[in-house]
Amino acid sequence: MLVDGFDRAWRRVGLALDRVGFTVEDRDRSKGTYFVRYVDADAKDHDNSDGFWSKLAFWRDSGPKKDEQYLISVAEAPKGSEVKVLDAKGSQSTSPTAGRILALLQQELK
Repeated sequence: MLVDGFDRAWRRVGLALDRVGFTVEDRDRSKGTYFVRYVDADAKDHDNSDGFWSKLAFWRDSGPKKDEQYLISVAEAPKGSEVKVLDAKGSQSTSPTAGRILALLQQELK
């Protein structure tokens, strides 16, 4: 929740996304949505499939994990503006990655 009105919150979130290093693919100001790509470095670190037998499974996709698309929603709220992370389908995301995205934005928006 930001105490700013929509116009100011929209601009601040856009600047924060740029500073944090997200790839902003598109934006729709009329809907209050930023379309961003995010590579979750922590998710790669927790992948335990790098064992000996896994390396022999050449038919599996062993390339790097693809970045995921998220929607950052900025909406006017009764006492300011609300920022949410949505998945690519437009549903509110409750994943650990969405939590990290919100935490990064919160740090930048202080």
